[in-house]
Amino acid sequence: MNRDKIINKISRVIIKIGSKALAREDKISYDRIKFLADDIHLLRKSGIECLVVSSGAILAGNEYFDFNLKRLNILRKQAVSSLGQVKLMSYYIKAFSRKGTNVSQLLLTNDIFDDRKRFLNTRAMILELLKMKILPIINENDTVSVDEIMFGDNDILASKVAAMMDADLLVLLTDTDGLYDNNPKTNTKATLISNLDEKSFDREFINDTQSEISFGGMSSKINAALDVSKFGIPTIIANGKNKNVLRDIFNMKNIGTAIIPSSIKLKSRKKWIGMGPRSSGKLFLDSGAADAIVNKRKSLLPSGVLKIEGSFKKGQQVVCVRESDNSPIARGLISYNSDEINLIKGMKSSEIERILGYKYSDEIINRDNMVLM
Repeated sequence: MNRDKIINKISRVIIKIGSKALAREDKISYDRIKFLADDIHLLRKSGIECLVVSSGAILAGNEYFDFNLKRLNILRKQAVSSLGQVKLMSYYIKAFSRKGTNVSQLLLTNDIFDDRKRFLNTRAMILELLKMKILPIINENDTVSVDEIMFGDNDILASKVAAMMDADLLVLLTDTDGLYDNNPKTNTKATLISNLDEKSFDREFINDTQSEISFGGMSSKINAALDVSKFGIPTIIANGKNKNVLRDIFNMKNIGTAIIPSSIKLKSRKKWIGMGPRSSGKLFLDSGAADAIVNKRKSLLPSGVLKIEGSFKKGQQVVCVRESDNSPIARGLISYNSDEINLIKGMKSSEIERILGYKYSDEIINRDNMVLM
């Protein structure tokens, strides 16, 4: 599928605006927010539902202090973020009120993806906002996030929101024109890549840099793009500092880098498995079981399990790893707990009841509860 066909089919888009795209001399630029708001207003007028994932809270808060952000501890960053989030939202409210658009603030943590009930409730609430013609402005809840529930950066948050909301496109706005075959900031011969097929992508040519302004980088954008590709969602990485960047994308101009996904689209339950919950352990598989899962879309039977890592309960998510090369191949919801699997690993399904005294299922992970990685 080419870029024009993708753009023509879009009815819902996730627009992630990075700190670098909003920054001017290490400060949030209201003018940049205003320009982006104008573009988003035009998209909404054309019938496209828009959701914004915006970084910038820490940068906005730091305008009061001028700290070296890379050297701040987590508590100080959270404090600065709580101050900056108010200022950031005031800019968005001001910019969109010019167009008669109401905006709402959603501060999310990663644990909403661990619990299917919370996941579905969050999705339903966002759908209601869209129905009411309210523009959601989403950010990570930096103030309360700890390692166990943080996304890490807003590129990952944007990819999870895109999958959760069945978006047709993810747009990642940063301070470069897209993905290059080398680092354009250090190599003048670097060439912009216009279109990239997910299947042919090789992440090893990424030469990433990070700055004092943002906490992601190009590698996190590639990870986000590849994450949503498995849900059939394309990504465009473009320069958010360029005026009219969004209207140019939707006017079919060949700007930025488009990462085209495979044609496979996951069902809603598998989509939830694919984006969360967090994995509780690992199953190491022999080559026969790994090949059956990857090439034949088969369920995982106990006979294919060589060893386990971690302690987990029935129904939690685990990662399946090909033991021969230590490569993760799938993740899924487990039918037995770790103690039970330790007893039945390597055995035939017909032996489960004799060993345990009961049997929940013939499979360790049913194929309907599994997503390839």
